[in-house]
Amino acid sequence: MGNKKSLFMVGVTLLILSVSFSGCIIEENGGSNTTSDETGNLSIACWNLQIFGPTKASNETLLDYYAEKLDDYDIFIVQEIRDASETAIETLAEKFPDYQYIISNRAGQSSSKEQYAVFYNDRATLVDSYDYQAEYQEDMQRPPLEVTFISNNWTFTLYTIHTQPDNVPGELSVLETIVGNPTGDTIILGDLNADGSYYDEENIMHFTDWSWAVTNDVDTTVATSDNTYDRIIINDATENNFLSVGVMDEVVKEQSDHYLVYAVFNPEVS
Repeated sequence: MGNKKSLFMVGVTLLILSVSFSGCIIEENGGSNTTSDETGNLSIACWNLQIFGPTKASNETLLDYYAEKLDDYDIFIVQEIRDASETAIETLAEKFPDYQYIISNRAGQSSSKEQYAVFYNDRATLVDSYDYQAEYQEDMQRPPLEVTFISNNWTFTLYTIHTQPDNVPGELSVLETIVGNPTGDTIILGDLNADGSYYDEENIMHFTDWSWAVTNDVDTTVATSDNTYDRIIINDATENNFLSVGVMDEVVKEQSDHYLVYAVFNPEVS
């Protein structure tokens, strides 16, 4: 009887664990997705929302879902905004009354144009921004947006880009030219399409002196295939602020074809 009871308790424990980790937030480097207000840390996220435009913006249930997930982060980037009227992002922004945002120019070499939006709460102060669309539209499908923030003692610059799948190596080479060799804290994040048939992740030839925080073994797509398209890359200067990286994978295809990627930093280190 004792053995049967022990086996029963083990089974219950395993069942509880399996339920707890279903649809979990995948984390690396021992980090926690505890809200930054509680920890003092600063969280930065990026999410390709897959053709975010008037149709998705008119779906209140979907907007509430995006709001529920995204307001866990102090700074978050929304990618693949496709809306000629540019009203969809305003509708989404209404769900975030405690955030400000900036949005890039509409970019694209065809009739399909996209924008990036960067939202930030009062834990980060926007210092500067630069949109490379006009300067690099002939070289890249969706040139990057650069933004610089100060949070506590930490000044840092973000570059966000959604690379063209058919030209990932070429666009990453152009991005290396744009970013250069910064001495300040610098983070690159977005849907880089840096895996699968688009890019040989086992032979990374770009930003080789940087740390690819979202590593090759992490799946960032909703599809049954396993690909690390979405990345967060940090330079050496950012290493002392970096705490952890993770993926929010509670996503179904109606919401997006990508998971959200995020990183947590200590802004008290200058």
